[in-house]
Amino acid sequence: MTDQPTPEDGDRQTVQLLVHGDSDRTALTELLGDRYDIVTGDELVAADCYVIGDRMVPSYRGALRAHKRDADPTFCPVLLIRQEQSRGTIPPPSEQNDDGPPLIDEVVAAPVTRTTLHRRLGNLLARREQSLELSRRYEDVQTRFQRVFNATNDALIVITPTGKEITECNPAACDLVGYTREELLSVSPSAIIAPEYRERLRSILQDIQQAEGGWTGELACLRNDGETRQLEVSAATLDDTDQSPVILSARDVTAQKAYERELELKSRAMDEAPVGITISDPTREDNPIIYVNDGFEEVTGYTEADALGRNCRFLQGEDTRAESVKKLREAIAAAEPVSVELRNYRKDGSQFWNRVSIAPVRDDSGDVRHFIGFQQDVTERKERDQNLQLFKKAVENMAHSAFITDRGGIIEYVNPAFEARTGYSSAEAVGQTPRILKSGKHNEAFYRELWETILDGERWDARLINQRKNGELYHVDQTISPITNAAGEISHFVAIEADVTNRRLREQRLGVLNRVLRHNVRNGMTVIEGHAALLRDELAGTELESHVSAIEARTEELARLSDEAGTVRSLFDDESPAETACDVQELLSTLVEEFSESHPSATLSISGPDGLYARADNRLQVALRELLTNAIAHNDQPEPEVRLTARPAREERAGEWIEIVIADDGPGIPRHEQAPFETGEETPLQHGTGLGLWIVYWTVALFGGEVTFEDTPSGGTSVVVSLPRATGDATPESPEPDAD
Repeated sequence: MTDQPTPEDGDRQTVQLLVHGDSDRTALTELLGDRYDIVTGDELVAADCYVIGDRMVPSYRGALRAHKRDADPTFCPVLLIRQEQSRGTIPPPSEQNDDGPPLIDEVVAAPVTRTTLHRRLGNLLARREQSLELSRRYEDVQTRFQRVFNATNDALIVITPTGKEITECNPAACDLVGYTREELLSVSPSAIIAPEYRERLRSILQDIQQAEGGWTGELACLRNDGETRQLEVSAATLDDTDQSPVILSARDVTAQKAYERELELKSRAMDEAPVGITISDPTREDNPIIYVNDGFEEVTGYTEADALGRNCRFLQGEDTRAESVKKLREAIAAAEPVSVELRNYRKDGSQFWNRVSIAPVRDDSGDVRHFIGFQQDVTERKERDQNLQLFKKAVENMAHSAFITDRGGIIEYVNPAFEARTGYSSAEAVGQTPRILKSGKHNEAFYRELWETILDGERWDARLINQRKNGELYHVDQTISPITNAAGEISHFVAIEADVTNRRLREQRLGVLNRVLRHNVRNGMTVIEGHAALLRDELAGTELESHVSAIEARTEELARLSDEAGTVRSLFDDESPAETACDVQELLSTLVEEFSESHPSATLSISGPDGLYARADNRLQVALRELLTNAIAHNDQPEPEVRLTARPAREERAGEWIEIVIADDGPGIPRHEQAPFETGEETPLQHGTGLGLWIVYWTVALFGGEVTFEDTPSGGTSVVVSLPRATGDATPESPEPDAD
């Protein structure tokens, strides 16, 4: 072969020399430099051909193999120059067993002539040029195919012969199943097929592999968001081999299927609808009926033969109101939808309330071609509505609070008395549960028994403590009754509540005053009588003075009880204003100043933040004065200590309540004195010895608060007065009640 002509500089190809020793590199550069661009660096670079010495093969084997594999299918030639002493150590290309292209493409023995070297390199580079041209043609074809593949509106997915992997997909396929391209290529075909169709897909893939044909049918895909879409699918193999990839072409026909089902459903629904349906033709004279369903005959008694060809006014009669007929006629003339309720007559002459709805049916150009009408017998509903109106008026005008919930306890209705009693408007209460009224005064067992009772279909009756929107507590007698539907299942509950707060307080007052007058005063009078008798018997004796002292002591006690009874009377003469605000720190400071003067041996201290206001007036001072008197008068310490603390309520009530705590270092309030105030009533075995604590209890109850007792570390008692919180701009305080 003759030497090839020297290429122009613009066509020169690059050859990298990978040889050992400077002398070899220099010699090869001189042989090849006039024809090729020579690279002699140690690092492998992109070149058109590589010339490597046999001693350098181990060093560059991995890099060359990777480079050739990455360049494939473009031919990347490697020419080996083998020294004479290494003959036989490097296998020729035909005997290399590595995966992929052979590492060595040509071998020349050293020393090599210029002519031989140029010829061998020329042959290798010519092969490279041919592979580049074929690669360009292949890429061009592949690019055009890929453009068509990507541009088609149908989803295209290529599946391996085993049916376990997806090797290619177009954008339409990604849009269809909701995956990115990378995600779709990483999942198995079964992952994008609805579960009920997966076995069918496997069978289809097997059949078309065996038959080497195609398949068309329906499948359903499972989108990434969990939605199922109906598909029209064509499948075919890509070549004629036994194990050919399969291409699936899918089109989303969910909307089409839904439309077909809708048409079928509408047709069936019209025929089988439980209401009367008619279609009339306004293009014909008098707009006659051209279709009636079975429901029309059931509602009116007229058959299809009776009705077709007639205007629907034949259902009207003597008591049909002209106003409703006029409304129908005007709506039809204006081609507008309309609904009216009017008296109609059946074929047998009986009268019924008919809800008639008529709507125009337009064609694509907007012209009215038909009217569709619906007839529904609403006689029972009209009668029920009248009864419901009567019931609603009765409930809305009743004095008791009433509300209705569904089976789950969600409030659906409240009457005006509920709004006035609780402070919650209908808009605020509906959609909530009765827990908005929960005061925390009843345990879980109480509510568990309530639900067990009403869910068993039994009526629930109880007295309980509720809480208004503004935080005030109030007592109610509550009745809850289940409401059942036509199937006998509980669907709703109706609750009626009678506010017995004032009645309960009156009962307490009467009971306590009755006990005082019957028990305390009677016992006091008995003592007086006994000592009086002794005075009569021993008037001239030496014990006269002790008897007189006893009489005076009892008389003084009775006088104190009388004073307390007077305080109770005046305490409830006036109702508390709706909104009052009492500066708690200011009130406590006034009381401390008062008691420091009257009880100089006692030490009183105040703690707590400023700016706390209670929803109360100056009658609160009466209750706190009673507590301070009790803390000092019954203290067995020579110098009693009393601590007054004002603070926000603890835990979840911090934003709505404040607490006033009065703690002393005395012997504490006996348990039998506390018990009546914890239960709210006295018994023959559990009652107080006076009215003082009851005055506290009643006063605090006036403002929707409560009184509790806590033991102190020193053995005394802390009395906690809890009151609804107020802002400083509420209604001015009421005057302090008289104590006469």
